[in-house]
Amino acid sequence: MRFTCAGLAIVVFSSTLGAQAQGRFPPDSLINTKVFPHNTPVNEVIAAMRNFSGSLGVRCTFCHVGEEGMPLERFDFAKDEKRPKLVARQMMRMVQEINHRLDSIPGRTAPGLQVTCATCHRGVSRPVPLATVISDAALAVNADSAIRAYRALRERYYGRDAYDFSEFSLNSAALRVGNSKKFDDAFALLRLNEELYPTSSAVYVARGNINLIRGDTTAAAAAFREAVRRDPRNGEARGRLRDIGQQP
Repeated sequence: MRFTCAGLAIVVFSSTLGAQAQGRFPPDSLINTKVFPHNTPVNEVIAAMRNFSGSLGVRCTFCHVGEEGMPLERFDFAKDEKRPKLVARQMMRMVQEINHRLDSIPGRTAPGLQVTCATCHRGVSRPVPLATVISDAALAVNADSAIRAYRALRERYYGRDAYDFSEFSLNSAALRVGNSKKFDDAFALLRLNEELYPTSSAVYVARGNINLIRGDTTAAAAAFREAVRRDPRNGEARGRLRDIGQQP
């Protein structure tokens, strides 16, 4: 069985590796296997679990019954008590199916692209784009809450694959918040983005679009003109100005 999920969820640890009896690690054999073949060498399963852990940025307790710092021989890896373990089994099957379909593409070169857990998770347990995380926080609470979340994530993950910290993410989040008519919160996110990217033209395109949603064409035109001033090649800003009957 080919399984290339390099980190879908430590969740899988519990799906596959169970000690023959609690009190021994590594176990002599596997029990309660649902995805890995039952005769898979124990060391291969343990290696896969380490990949899952790294790809999701989690530890054994995320999926398995035990406490952080507890010796592994005291974990109950076979127990199906935690939901993440059950989810992991489905994710493993999903990865297998995706890679099977990729292999069936006519004219596919070898070796071809392989999907792994890290393809989506990139070091976080919940593989959600940064724009969604931030806009959800702003919509559920307010911009202050969203900005605190953004700064915390940036402090922890900047420079890694987990999240896209380019100006696109906050612009996208602000537009979603603006579409929900929370205009003050949307503009607060854009102010943060301009603080991080002080010469950005795209921030002003987003500001103009939100002003159009608000119905303020005068403010929108001013924002689009500023976008063009910052980047004369900004075709979106020029197009928006033409759409509202304005000149750059």
